[in-house]
Amino acid sequence: MKTVFFCGHKSRYGIAHLKPILESEFQVLAVILATDSRWDQFYQKLLGKSYYEAKDRQPTLSFKSFLKQVISVRLLKLIQKVYNKVVARDVFLNVKVPVIYTSDANGSLFLEKLKTINPDLILSAAYPQIFSKELIKIPVYGAVNFHPSLLPKFRGAHPHFWAIAKGERESGLTAHYMTEKIDDGNIIEQVNFPIWQYTYSEFYHKIIEETPTIVKKVELFFIEKIGSVHPQKNSEASYFQEPRDIHKRIFWNINSAEDINNLIRTEQAFFFFRSFKIKPLKAKVTKTNRNLTNNVNVTPGTIVDVKSDCLVVKANGGCINIYFVVYCGKKMTSMEWITRHKINIGEVIL
Repeated sequence: MKTVFFCGHKSRYGIAHLKPILESEFQVLAVILATDSRWDQFYQKLLGKSYYEAKDRQPTLSFKSFLKQVISVRLLKLIQKVYNKVVARDVFLNVKVPVIYTSDANGSLFLEKLKTINPDLILSAAYPQIFSKELIKIPVYGAVNFHPSLLPKFRGAHPHFWAIAKGERESGLTAHYMTEKIDDGNIIEQVNFPIWQYTYSEFYHKIIEETPTIVKKVELFFIEKIGSVHPQKNSEASYFQEPRDIHKRIFWNINSAEDINNLIRTEQAFFFFRSFKIKPLKAKVTKTNRNLTNNVNVTPGTIVDVKSDCLVVKANGGCINIYFVVYCGKKMTSMEWITRHKINIGEVIL
């Protein structure tokens, strides 16, 4: 079956599909990559344009220290840029099929080129553009998208973040026929697994690990005719956009203890303390704390205990025991943070 693969090569998830697809029984005629300009457009739309980007507050630095930090940051950015190019080059170095860059997969010039390639099937993973109806109808067997959630749940952007943040106990991967609507279309195959104990990075690792499995299932569906298609239940659908800072901030007066713990598991949650942005990395929920005796009434967000291994904060419906934090870009244990900044019981976190 003649196939073209649209690879979102700036995403680990997109790249994870490349090897299993190239090693499958599909006859891959070309790998399509988006140009940097297309990725820039995608990121702008995904993240939203803002005239102000909030920065983590840093301690006061001497001019000399500031200069060293700026130079280091610029050097690190340059190294990262070069590294990304080297990785991309190495990934596609051994690809024995044509690799085609396009700034617009829906543009007339590219569509004409795709028609001359004449694929039977299109596969896509993490590609930074929504495909037009004209593109989707070119292959006789349709266009298939790989999506990292159990559709119809968590359509849209960053489903692995939202599945954890919303406290899902199970998630997985879906291969579905593409339509002009985002993550709409009949489901071909799915792979499911429990996620209730995963952090974001553990979940993402599992997604990458299971990617060859879903690719194999799709291969068997088209090559061996194994499996059947079923429509998505729109009544069960949920749709999410890329999370913004407002979605990652802990609101102690509103969020429940379980909601806060789930948000911390995304490894992107934050709160403010003494005007500094703090990111908790590991936590657990307890129903109460040794200091909450005699029916004491404590406002959510109040530090109620300081232990040898964690900081305990009152929340709605329980307490959050925080074991690690990121302070001014540096990961440390809660005890290191407590000792260094003389944090006291009774202080309030915002």
